Formats: sequence, C-alpha cells, structure tokens
Amino acid sequence: MMNNKKLPTLLSTCTGVSLMMGSSLLMASVLEYKLSLSEDGEAYEIWMRPSETPSPDINLTGQVTIRTPADANFKAVNVVSTMGNGKDWLEASRVDSPEESDGYDYISFSFLGMQGGAARNYQWKKDEEKLVLTFSNEAGCVNDVSIMGDDDPFNITDNSAGTNPGNQFTNLGWGVVGANNFKSVYGEGFKCSE
Repeated sequence: MMNNKKLPTLLSTCTGVSLMMGSSLLMASVLEYKLSLSEDGEAYEIWMRPSETPSPDINLTGQVTIRTPADANFKAVNVVSTMGNGKDWLEASRVDSPEESDGYDYISFSFLGMQGGAARNYQWKKDEEKLVLTFSNEAGCVNDVSIMGDDDPFNITDNSAGTNPGNQFTNLGWGVVGANNFKSVYGEGFKCSE
C-alpha cells in the first residue's frame, strides 16, 4: 500500500511528464512548402500543405525564404497573397551573396498573421495543398530559384549578415506561440520555358 504523503508527489511527477509529452506533440512540424512556376511561366507560386488539420485554426506568423542565383539580380515584384486582402505576405528581408553561399541571394517573405482577418483566412485541412503567395521577377523567369533548405549553408543562426533566414510558420492549432510548425520542402524543381 502506498504512503498517502507520496501520492501528491507521484501525481505531480506524472502530470509533469504528461504535459511535457503533450507539449512536444503540440509543437509538431506539420506544414510543408513548395515553390512552383505558374502555368503561364510568369509567376512563382508558394504552396503549403499541412499533415494535420489545426484546431483552433489561428495563424500567427510565417516566413518563407527563397534562394536565387546572385548573377540573376532577382527583384521580386507583384507580391500577392492569394488569401484574404492580398497583402498578408511581404518581402521582409534580402541578403545578397552572403559569404556562406556567395553564389546566391536570399529573399525572405513574411506573413502578417494578425493583420485584418489573415489569422483565420487559410482554413487548413490535412493533406490539402493551398496556394498562399505569388510573385514575379522583374526581369522575367529565372532558373535555379528554390525555397531555402534546412541544410543551406546560410541557414544558420550566427550567419555573416546577422539575419534570421529560413522557413517558419506558427498556427495555434499545431502548437504554441513561438513554435515553428514548418516541416520541410516538397515538390520537384522546374525550368523556365525558353
């Protein structure tokens, strides 16, 4: 028979372990990003696909970083969010030819989740792909544009530019404030039409 004085300690320990396990499940990486080219070859498209339906479905923050060849002098124009008011994503950061990867430029687009109704516009559903952002290059289509990978040499905390590149998304239904629900990049590469 257990001593009644030890029961509260045992219960609090079990509760703490359960909460820690539950928290790790709540901070799941579930959202995949894909970069493709529009059918007419004029615009780049950012698609996102979750592996779980969030509940509650409240988007807070997001970032997607693309990598472009430095010699292309890529200039993002016509940046349009396909959900809500069309202005939920904007070009927030640019680093040209960082020393970690001097053959590429990096452009980060940020999601303004708490602006207007953007926090609830996406209506995420498990395995349902959504087009969330389109943009063009001022000089036309350029090959070798991609979403920055986790293993990219510039994707480090202490990089030469002192910036925060990479991919991130936070939805309260997939975690807590400050959690990064970005999982990975998916999809095939593409080529501009000649």
